[in-house]
Amino acid sequence: MNKILISILLFSLSFTINFSQTKKISENIYNVNIHGSKLNYPVFNLNDKISFSFDDLNIKKSSYYYKINHFDYKWNPSRILKSEYIDGYDDNLIEDFENSYNTLIDYTNYQISIPNQDLKLKISGNYSISIHKSNGDFLFEKKFSVLNQLISTSIKIKRSNDLKKIESHQSIDISLNCDNCNEFNGNSSDLKLVIIKNNNWNNFKVIQNPDYFLNNNLIFKNILFKAGNEFLNFDNSKINSTNINVYKTELNDVYETFLRTDVDRRNGIYQYNPDINGSFVVNNKFDNPEIENDYSLVKFSFKPNVLTKNDRVFIIGEFNDFTLSKKYELKLINDRFFGEFKFKQGFYNYTYCFIGPGDELMFYSGNFWETENNYTALVFHKKLTEKYYKLISISERSSVNIKN
Repeated sequence: MNKILISILLFSLSFTINFSQTKKISENIYNVNIHGSKLNYPVFNLNDKISFSFDDLNIKKSSYYYKINHFDYKWNPSRILKSEYIDGYDDNLIEDFENSYNTLIDYTNYQISIPNQDLKLKISGNYSISIHKSNGDFLFEKKFSVLNQLISTSIKIKRSNDLKKIESHQSIDISLNCDNCNEFNGNSSDLKLVIIKNNNWNNFKVIQNPDYFLNNNLIFKNILFKAGNEFLNFDNSKINSTNINVYKTELNDVYETFLRTDVDRRNGIYQYNPDINGSFVVNNKFDNPEIENDYSLVKFSFKPNVLTKNDRVFIIGEFNDFTLSKKYELKLINDRFFGEFKFKQGFYNYTYCFIGPGDELMFYSGNFWETENNYTALVFHKKLTEKYYKLISISERSSVNIKN
């Protein structure tokens, strides 16, 4: 009896470990997007218009509400009152929505613009807009940042000078230019440098202290990132047409898009394949693309080099905020993994990943120093007498011209 109980306990523990990285994503919510930023990263000035939208594929009409939340540099909730960062009212009904037009898959498109008659933002920092049902059930959130530019930032990208990592990593140098750096880096201040790769908040580093101070510059050296590989992509903008990665389309109850089989790239060589760093672009050929674009059922197939039946394989990209979830999990059939998922007409980047030993997120793409990535440097600052971290600088740079 004791052996049976121990076996059950061990099985339950392993089940919990295997599932601990996955998150539940609403099955009926798609195409969550934020518009209006002048950079690749969603950052805005206080008076900028922030446009947010998503599609609900649930035929039954629902009432949705949104809240605005403020965070610190590591996305921990800020210890401030709503009234300190919002002018107006929170927890507002989304009143701007339209039904899809002339599509096989029916959906409702919801839109929010900030500032609006209900609220405007008062301070800089990290934010999210979170969506919930009328009964209070949380659905999802989308992250963005608000900037109050006080200093300038420059980024240099090069190969790692560590011989063990020279082929697989990229090294980032950051320089902060400030007329009076002691104002931001003295005993009465707390300065945080955050580097994010390809807008993926699951892949970022926080640097606490500069390596040295030189001529009104705070210098941060040799911040290492795994280089990764170029993203895979497909284009279903012309929903009934084939292209280099789409070998067949069918029209049944809905449009179906069949992709060519992807392979494990970990043991291969680097091949230049221009991408948009994990992002996606919805087709804009229609007069009103938000409601006239249809959805197709996109069919993926993937063949790993080594088949491990216990592996759980997922696709991720900015289309799902690089989040592991059962909604985008593939199933093993014979010697490869298959999955079919709904995507609105557009161009999408994606990659395959799995949960490896020790609950580590692993990728089937390999790491190559030549890979073109986009790095964003965000600088947060808080005086010891203040209660929240302000965003005082942001800069972006691509590794397309990486130096050896």
